Amino acid sequence: MSIKLNELTFSYEKTIFKNVSLTLEQGVSYALIGQSGIGKSTLLSLIKGQLHPSSGEIIYEDTSKENISYVYQDLRLFPWQKVKNALEMPLIIEKVSKKERDILVEKCLEDFSLSSLKNKYPKELSGGQKQRVAMGRGLITQPDFLLLDEPTSSLDQGTKEQVQKLIMDKQQKSHLGLIAVTHDMEEAAILGEKILLVTEKNIVEITNPVFGLKESRKDLNFYEFTIQLRKLVEGETK
Repeated sequence: MSIKLNELTFSYEKTIFKNVSLTLEQGVSYALIGQSGIGKSTLLSLIKGQLHPSSGEIIYEDTSKENISYVYQDLRLFPWQKVKNALEMPLIIEKVSKKERDILVEKCLEDFSLSSLKNKYPKELSGGQKQRVAMGRGLITQPDFLLLDEPTSSLDQGTKEQVQKLIMDKQQKSHLGLIAVTHDMEEAAILGEKILLVTEKNIVEITNPVFGLKESRKDLNFYEFTIQLRKLVEGETK
């Protein structure tokens, strides 16, 4: 399964991407980096089919836009929905039977350590708990690809590291394609087996040499790589 961008061009007042060709494979995790306003979130919207290329095409091989889940930066949890109802909603949309919905919701609550919070409303949850609900809602339909827009930007460092670990655990267990936008170079090095540097009108793919390191934040090579990434992004602003 893969998503292929074939000579993709997208313009909105100005040209954001021009003749971009890229293949995103299921089972691989990608971190999208680049300066603010360069088009990272736009790329997610194109992949999901919420925006359409000005020219070129996006080809879904053995998958579809419907099998892609998108967790937005603002999470989009409805204030009137309890945790269990938020998780159930995508299953209702897909017309899954009530019996199967109950089984899947209970499993999701357990997998994301949300069982004790199932009757809570968003206003009663911490930032990390809300993020887990949004992640659970995104994964409960077992998508082929998961799109994450700044998944930990509003979290404190300790909670951020917990959520990053959760993301990678779920990605590796489900063998899904993960595409995560981030401004945090440490997060990019942790989440991205491949780093996608969004530049002016183009995308450069970088293999991550420190991906999967145990206790990466204690490894000098990890920080040297994040410095390299930061320099690449900063270089785009000059």
